[in-house]
Amino acid sequence: MFFDRMPLWKRFVCVIGGVLILLLIWKISLITGLVSPLLLPTPSKVGAALLRLVSSISFWNDLGATVFAWLAGVSSGTLIGGLAGISLGLNRYIWAAVEPWVEFLRSLPSVVLVPLVSLFLGVGSSSRIACSAIVVIVLMLSASAMAVRSTKDTHIRLAFAWRASRFQIIRTFVLPSVLSHMAIALRAAIPIALIVVVAADMLIATESGIGKIVLDALSVFDTATMYAAIVVVGLLGYIAAVVGSFIERRTIHWTNV
Repeated sequence: MFFDRMPLWKRFVCVIGGVLILLLIWKISLITGLVSPLLLPTPSKVGAALLRLVSSISFWNDLGATVFAWLAGVSSGTLIGGLAGISLGLNRYIWAAVEPWVEFLRSLPSVVLVPLVSLFLGVGSSSRIACSAIVVIVLMLSASAMAVRSTKDTHIRLAFAWRASRFQIIRTFVLPSVLSHMAIALRAAIPIALIVVVAADMLIATESGIGKIVLDALSVFDTATMYAAIVVVGLLGYIAAVVGSFIERRTIHWTNV
């Protein structure tokens, strides 16, 4: 891709330019009165609120709680979903019976799972991890099972003709296809898992988390702190996008061509 071949310093200049343009539009909208300062504080006030947040110990506890639930859900969901998808995809009859339910769960808005899971697990980190894991499991299960089902039958028949064992067939033909599909699905699953965790912080009234900061600031109309917490969530999402892109490039070699 052209963007991947762009020198690092040029990319940095473009990023800084985009930030400056956003801040300029933000400032103009306040000066011209298009947006009320009560609803959208000045960038300096949001920056000051962000500095207050990062200087407090409670913020880092909240950030750690959100990141832990997020990473725990992604890692466990990837492992469980990948193994389940391979196991179910190897049998066409089992997959035909399970596929409608997998697609049903995959089409549901991920935030809908938060109140449902909280009914069974209550309030706390376990609910947030479970919500994040369920979303990732469904995506990984669907991607890995479809990868297994899309493996060419001619390759499988040829392997059987050469008396290859089932383990050798899975390792040689199935796993490479599964890894490429899972890498693409993981890039989408990582930010979705973050959305679910933050939504769980807000919807089930947990005692810690970035979403709790947003909700608490909104309840007292402290919009500067609210926007500062949203900036933190955005930075986490950006980091997630970078990590997902890195994993995809490392796993799918032809994306670097």
